[in-house]
Amino acid sequence: MTAVSQPESSTENTDDRRPYLLARAGEVVCALPLGSVRQVVKALSVHRLPGSRDELAGLAEFVGEPLPVLDLARLVGAAPGANPAYPVTLVCWAGDGRRETVDSQELVGLAADAALEVVGLDPDAVVAVDGGVTAGEARVGDDVVRVLDLGALSREGSRGARPAAGSPDGDATATDSAPEEGAAEGGP
Repeated sequence: MTAVSQPESSTENTDDRRPYLLARAGEVVCALPLGSVRQVVKALSVHRLPGSRDELAGLAEFVGEPLPVLDLARLVGAAPGANPAYPVTLVCWAGDGRRETVDSQELVGLAADAALEVVGLDPDAVVAVDGGVTAGEARVGDDVVRVLDLGALSREGSRGARPAAGSPDGDATATDSAPEEGAAEGGP
């Protein structure tokens, strides 16, 4: 397991660069806000959930708790790359960014081909795009990277009800699968 550390700060650096972790997902390099990355670990073993969306690789166990793991390449619409030599799971906080509010964030795993390096990006250098979890694009060296908005993961999930666990046809939703108050249990 690898803990993510912040890049060394230079006394000469007076710009507004923010630290991002670069990760390869298929044929695309993504930039994740470093403050949202809890840990980078060797690719976790995931258990696929029948009927789940393509972006959901499955559930894994992380520190004794279930962790939803999303396929980062599918999430950003990247073409698949070659088989990665050292695939990783990026364990990240997804939510509105208020770390002091426990209910505002949840842990999510992002299955990636590789964790590359930590770089500083100037927010003014990010060109905004309308692409779900992709907040924009920025140039890092000679490459263009996709800058991610991990808060979009929780916003996307809360826009519509998802099929309830165990619902074979998806008619029951997570918000309406509980029996109504006063309904008899065990009936047809």
